[in-house]
Amino acid sequence: MVKRKHYGLCLLLLAGSCADYERPPRPNAPASGVILMVGTDFSTGFLSAIDPQSLSVTRDIVSIYNDSALRYNAADQSTYVIQRLGSDSVRRLDNIARYETVYERSVGTQANPQDIAFLPGNRMAVTLYNRSKVSILDRSRGNLVGEVDLGAYVDGDGYAEISSAVYANGYLYIAVQRLNRAATEAIWPPVGQSYLVKVDTTNYLIVLSTLLTHSNPVSRLHHHAGRNSLLLAAPGLFYANASLDGACLEYSLATDTLLTPPITEAQAGYEISDCHIRADGSGVFIGNDTSLNSVFGLFNATTHSVTRVAASLSRTNGGYFSDFLLHSNGKLYLADRNIYAPGIRIFSGNNLTEETQQAIYTGLPPFVLEEVP
Repeated sequence: MVKRKHYGLCLLLLAGSCADYERPPRPNAPASGVILMVGTDFSTGFLSAIDPQSLSVTRDIVSIYNDSALRYNAADQSTYVIQRLGSDSVRRLDNIARYETVYERSVGTQANPQDIAFLPGNRMAVTLYNRSKVSILDRSRGNLVGEVDLGAYVDGDGYAEISSAVYANGYLYIAVQRLNRAATEAIWPPVGQSYLVKVDTTNYLIVLSTLLTHSNPVSRLHHHAGRNSLLLAAPGLFYANASLDGACLEYSLATDTLLTPPITEAQAGYEISDCHIRADGSGVFIGNDTSLNSVFGLFNATTHSVTRVAASLSRTNGGYFSDFLLHSNGKLYLADRNIYAPGIRIFSGNNLTEETQQAIYTGLPPFVLEEVP
């Protein structure tokens, strides 16, 4: 009996498990009133937060997949992490319970989820880049309860490239890119026709399909309640094979039609990868110049011209502007992935005056931003 105890103790010592080491405590981040961010070097990923008033940063709240996006839902006070290709899952975090994981659900091997739109009836729509459908999940448990069939939009390579989605004015709107994966270019080019699809959420059937005037909608679908419209960036040929063939698009929810683009890439002189319009009617955008340097600027949506470049980042710095957030406080928060000084930069006022003398350090370079009121 003694020998058995001694032998067992030796095994414990060899395994290094005699001491009961506690995990580091989870950072106590506020449940609301913050900007959440995905920090990533595309090897490691963390959820972090910044207080827009004190500018204090709560770093590394919880480990997440290294290629993720965030969507916050006020109805259940939860943050949903869209864990893309390689993880292919949706993870729900309870903000009130210090961002503990409620569940993590696979959406299918290599399905590559891209976005979440929150629907009535405790449901959510998850767009899948490598499928010809949108999955409808129950938000409480994450189980599949329905789907939207978008097989009619599949092009010659067998995919439709379903990207962003939003629920607005009682309908689900879905952006369909339609890219040529068989192309030899560095970035898949659009096949020539991209769509914004309107879906009835009572039966998940397509109500209307609108052919976009400019192809390849890559940005989030921004719902502008004041204008009763959706805003999105459709840059056409994008990044490495870029040309000024895209636009910032606006879609009227009242008439279900595309309005005159607030600005085109030809008018701007820049490639546009995301855009929005502020309360005063001025527009903001991020994109690239012809040398692939990142730019963040202001445009006049009436005259369709760029009025100011508020920030730029040379590609030689090894980084780029990955996202911006038009906050409810009226300020703009820019995710700057400059490898020498990554962090969050803040801009305000009519001319987007920068408030930060240097980017606010957030640990891993910021990738995606999400407001939690």
